[in-house]
Amino acid sequence: MKTTISKENILKSGVLFLTISAFLLSALLFTSCSENSDLDTEMTLDDTTLIEKIESASKTTVEVASLPSSTETALNGDLADSYVETVQLAAGLGYKVGIATDNKSREASKSDVYFSVEGKQLADRNEKRKKRRSKCFEFVFPIDFIMPDDTSITLTSGDDWTLIREWYTENPDATERPELVFPVDVSLEDGTVQTLIDSDELAAVKDSCKKGKDKRKCFKLVLPISFTMADASVIEVAERADFKLLREWCKANPDATEKASLNYPVDIMYRDDTTATISDATEMDAAKEACN
Repeated sequence: MKTTISKENILKSGVLFLTISAFLLSALLFTSCSENSDLDTEMTLDDTTLIEKIESASKTTVEVASLPSSTETALNGDLADSYVETVQLAAGLGYKVGIATDNKSREASKSDVYFSVEGKQLADRNEKRKKRRSKCFEFVFPIDFIMPDDTSITLTSGDDWTLIREWYTENPDATERPELVFPVDVSLEDGTVQTLIDSDELAAVKDSCKKGKDKRKCFKLVLPISFTMADASVIEVAERADFKLLREWCKANPDATEKASLNYPVDIMYRDDTTATISDATEMDAAKEACN
């Protein structure tokens, strides 16, 4: 008996074949993606386990030069603003590296990071250590530092943090750390940009950060204002951009030990836009204390 295959049956068979093929391909891709996801999870768990083993293992203090060259990838990347203080080797496991930073936007000046024996930075899930390395705010570049030899280094972007590390490499006998030149502009999480006049204001912002409070300053100076410098010269600040004149003076006079003196009276504006007139330094101290 002769079997007749119609064109319609051929088309139906082709459609069925394509449908089955598409299903099998989708299943294969889904399985592949799932396996990759599981692999990523396993790698994260492996890093966490390895860090725990390094922490609990007996370690030997070694020279910084003992670190694998591949650690430079991390040290010149996210850790570009940090420098190595201590290196401990857990034989066969990896390195515990104590780092410090001159980046005042970090919550803490010191922390620990971990590397495998090959020099790969391990993904650290420890919340306490992560918080120490987190940033309270972002600097608005450029910012300046006065180095121990009274020269200055200007950072125009985050990549320039390595310039400070390079300076210390070229000056190995230097023990003092660089001094951040105020005023500085900082950007907060909500996009607010604030000018911090001195280290006291920076400390206040960081304290609010640690306590989970509003990081905005309690009040700001209403411009124009003026400052008398250590050499008795007066700098007028009519707008925010003029604060750079104070930084330029400090860079030109690195030996000056006296802070710029704000000239009173001044007006201040609180967060709720109310204002007050401050007549002297005593009233200013009282206003700051009231904020606390």
